[in-house]
Amino acid sequence: MTMLKDAVAEVCDNGVDSRPTDVALRCVTDDIDEFAASLTSVYYPAKVNLSRSTHQSPAELVAVRLKHLTIGRVRFGNAVEVDAGDLGCYHVNIPLTGSVVSRCGDQESVASPGHAAVFTPNEHTVLPRWSADATQICVKIERRCLEQELAQLLGRPLDQRVRFDLDMDLTSAAGARWLAMVNILLDVVDAAPAVTASGRAPQVDYLEQAVIAGLIMRQRHTLTAQLYTAPQPVNPRALQKVLDHIHSRPGSQFSVGDLAGIAGVGQRQLHNLFYGQFEMSPTAYVRNVRLDGARADLLSGDATVSDVAFRWGFNHLGRFAQRYEYKFGETPSATLRAQHRRR
Repeated sequence: MTMLKDAVAEVCDNGVDSRPTDVALRCVTDDIDEFAASLTSVYYPAKVNLSRSTHQSPAELVAVRLKHLTIGRVRFGNAVEVDAGDLGCYHVNIPLTGSVVSRCGDQESVASPGHAAVFTPNEHTVLPRWSADATQICVKIERRCLEQELAQLLGRPLDQRVRFDLDMDLTSAAGARWLAMVNILLDVVDAAPAVTASGRAPQVDYLEQAVIAGLIMRQRHTLTAQLYTAPQPVNPRALQKVLDHIHSRPGSQFSVGDLAGIAGVGQRQLHNLFYGQFEMSPTAYVRNVRLDGARADLLSGDATVSDVAFRWGFNHLGRFAQRYEYKFGETPSATLRAQHRRR
């Protein structure tokens, strides 16, 4: 498998490029601290501990940032332990050689050729043994992008945190199809010259989305069953009238009686419509729409938590923080701080 050869053609092989951009990076070095700094610049802060029992050889990182993904090839050239903590994003490691013991929360697996590891945000991620001969394709997926794609596939807002199974069998039919899509993306990125984000080829954007959607559809997670058992509402026209009204007034609060009147049905029937289509009550649906809007504003980093909460109709800050953390796995203030750090 080739990897980003053209995107990094002008980057120095003896270390981090002295002219780094938001597009591509290549680092080949014997200095593990320098290598860890390069990893941090494109992936996540992590503690890297070298094993003293193996002979050290140069570490290599080749990575490129795309619109929704960061994808790269990583080789330490030595047995190491990597403690990345909470990644804050979804992430997939695809071993090309060697093996990597992988833990995410209370799940553990051994990633090796044919078995990838899929990591979930808000779980402690640690790789207690990355073998000296291990090389991995590392795919960082922005959390917001994956969760928006999943909400679109479900046809409703998410009402819980999404947790993937850690082990992904790439030899299965579903796993092999997803890996084939990743390889197509790599081939396209390898073949294209480095470009700015605004000039990136639409084909790459499309393939990124296909990789994200493919992971959602082909790797088991907490909402997999709902993806394949979406029922049809008994009265779709009445339901659609309510949905149009809710989404045309972001941040507004509605009583069940208000929504039932808009639909032209009784409150009990309205409950049945929402549970049949979305597996949640009308009130929960409205609350999740407002929470999604609040998160989008916090990710913009241009307002305080209280301003965002009141803008989206949450008048009790403690209750807002509790519901936000339940859905997204982090507090509103943590989202805002993380966004400020990224800036």
